[in-house]
Amino acid sequence: MNLLIDDLQLQLLLEKKRNYIGKKVTIDTIIAGISFLLSTFTASYSNIFNIENSGLIIKTIFCLIGIVYSLKIIYDIVQSYKNKYNHRILLKDIEGLNMIQHNHSLVAIKNTFNNTSNKFLVYYDERWDCKLFPNYKTIDTDNEAALIDYIAADLDCDKRKINCKYITSRIQSKYSYSHNENRIYNHRLYEINISHFPERIKHNDFTINGKHYYWMSISDMERDENILKKNKEVVDFIIENLT
Repeated sequence: MNLLIDDLQLQLLLEKKRNYIGKKVTIDTIIAGISFLLSTFTASYSNIFNIENSGLIIKTIFCLIGIVYSLKIIYDIVQSYKNKYNHRILLKDIEGLNMIQHNHSLVAIKNTFNNTSNKFLVYYDERWDCKLFPNYKTIDTDNEAALIDYIAADLDCDKRKINCKYITSRIQSKYSYSHNENRIYNHRLYEINISHFPERIKHNDFTINGKHYYWMSISDMERDENILKKNKEVVDFIIENLT
């Protein structure tokens, strides 16, 4: 998972939780406390400079230190038991600061059934009023298999003929025309290869399940003012990694 976190927000979180971080009492601390207390109670101290009872005074001082130290350990154990805050909760708190709210997988499919093979599959998105590369929400587990299932269902083709390859990822800030706001996206780019294309998706444009698809070259996209206005970042992303 990629995270994008404001450093000030992270500092504020760590400052807020500092009293809960690293407060767990380990077994080594308990053993050290018991050993220190036993050693002070059982030890014998000689008088110093022949001062009467100086050895007893020193032993009493060390015993008091041992008692205070042991009480501190007991207090820390009680607080540690009450405090359920651990590294897992801290991680969740840090993840909660993540400014990336939109994880999407971009799919690049070339028209490999054609000898030139210089066009990519795009579709018309009504909410964006624009032609976009196929895209799906990224899932945490087995995303590649999920993408194959999505493509097979959307294009009505045999999933056994589909191969999915991860290329790279990029965090991008861009305006969402479907939500009318700036959003931060974590785009994962995948290249999809279809070994056998059904005949109906070999046309320059076609419709399947109510979705209108087109085969467009990069130069076609660069001449499309609407695409450049609304989705230039993604087009550039494709150019940098797949052309």
